[in-house]
Amino acid sequence: MIKFIHAADLHLDTPFSGLEQTSQELAEKLRQAPYESLAKIVDLALSEKVDFVLLAGDLYNTKHVNIKAQSLFIDELKRLEAAEIAVFLIRGNHDYMTEESEILSLPLPNNVYTYPAEVTTHIWETKEKERVAITGFSYDSQWIFDRKIREYPKRRQDVDLQIGLLHGALEGVQAKEANYAPFTIKELRTKNYDYWALGHIHQHQQLSSKPPVYYAGNIQGLHKNETGEKGCLLVEWTAREQEVKFIPTAPLIWESLTVDISNVQNVSELFANIREAISEKEYRQDVLIHLTLRSNEDYNEKIVHFVQTLEFSTQLTKQLNLPNIWVVAVEFMLEEVSDQQSLEKLYPKMWAQVVEKTTDAAVFEEMTEGILDQIPRKYLNETNEKEYRQAMIEKAIAKIHLK
Repeated sequence: MIKFIHAADLHLDTPFSGLEQTSQELAEKLRQAPYESLAKIVDLALSEKVDFVLLAGDLYNTKHVNIKAQSLFIDELKRLEAAEIAVFLIRGNHDYMTEESEILSLPLPNNVYTYPAEVTTHIWETKEKERVAITGFSYDSQWIFDRKIREYPKRRQDVDLQIGLLHGALEGVQAKEANYAPFTIKELRTKNYDYWALGHIHQHQQLSSKPPVYYAGNIQGLHKNETGEKGCLLVEWTAREQEVKFIPTAPLIWESLTVDISNVQNVSELFANIREAISEKEYRQDVLIHLTLRSNEDYNEKIVHFVQTLEFSTQLTKQLNLPNIWVVAVEFMLEEVSDQQSLEKLYPKMWAQVVEKTTDAAVFEEMTEGILDQIPRKYLNETNEKEYRQAMIEKAIAKIHLK
């Protein structure tokens, strides 16, 4: 049996500078989190006695890597070297190779093989004499428009296992992803490889079972849209069967949470509802929450104004006093209520000023001229165009005054 770890998108030197306004302590926790996650991956490699580790690109967040980030990364590689565990890595669109980066990079331990910009196959033999071929390439620019997948050779017949190591995007998912070595599942299958170790997409996912094609995801969520557990994949492979298991390693996770405050009448009830909703999740690690407070038309005006103040957002974590919980963003959302009702109730003075101004027919016509101009000409002619416009204006003004 061959056993290995597939990880990607370490982004070790991510600054997380935007969170310093929320909490400097939290920002520092996040800066350390990718290193802690990497250390857990190395711990896993040692405890599972894996044969090798694959790192599928974006080891760092930028091509200009500081020496501290390099040193911490090398420390973990040396732990693997001491256990005679090989590491095969490629560079991605964030940490792509440049002449400057090559000059300023610290030397890596002898157990590490870094792929060049050309598609290259490295043959490696396990302690049990099983032959493994690993094919990949590193980015040498921020964008790779070429279909590098076409340069990958067919599976070798003189090996027990062949792996494709690729930092790229599945074609057709998003137009912008065509900048990152695009490929299709059909193209991967034509190579007849036994496993594809992908990087670039930050959500761990399986794209195919025959052959196994996986994104490992990143090892630490970087912002509120990267919710849930992050980590690596532990792969056990034999000619007859394969097992791919996701192992969470991120010390902090991002989560989105929605709390209904429709019937809340005071601040005590508000905090109690939020605290209960978070406690029900039974989080066992540091969690960064993007909180949405939802209400219908039965909301309390004073509560709604209160939750939209900067002071509420910045003090919420402290007032909740829940261990390992950080509320980093708060949004308010109204449901089942018309735009007019919500605006009029939330901003009565401003609404009255707008109504007074827009009920002047000339002003309203000027404001809506661009909209009315979009009406297809086939519905209008010289005799009815003016009348149609005037009728639309009168109906709209009438609707503004509806209660």
